[in-house]
Amino acid sequence: MKLEEAIKHAKDVATKKYRQAMLHRANAEDEKLDRCIECMKEHEQLAEWLEELKELREYKKKMKAQFLDDIENPLEPIKLSSALESEIFKYEYRKEYGPQRITPLDYTIIYALKHCLEEQLKGVE
Repeated sequence: MKLEEAIKHAKDVATKKYRQAMLHRANAEDEKLDRCIECMKEHEQLAEWLEELKELREYKKKMKAQFLDDIENPLEPIKLSSALESEIFKYEYRKEYGPQRITPLDYTIIYALKHCLEEQLKGVE
């Protein structure tokens, strides 16, 4: 099953369970109503998560394509994010094992990379 099919299926089941809940609504004490509503909510949540996964996959694909298309660009988002992750890792290590080695330059580099990455990603979105 493809992702789009899974999203459609989850939405269809949620709609079906909503309709079933409306049929059981006449008897407010009916536990079938509660089960249908709970199932409907679960499938709506599943559909939402699957749509988010789809968006993340599309974004990841776009980022990889951008990396291959623009390999000479020093401010390419994938390079900036890798550099930022590296600087944060270095900062966390220093914070734990040698706080005296942390300098204002460390904060400056992290902020500059974060700022450049945000600016580059404005164009991608």
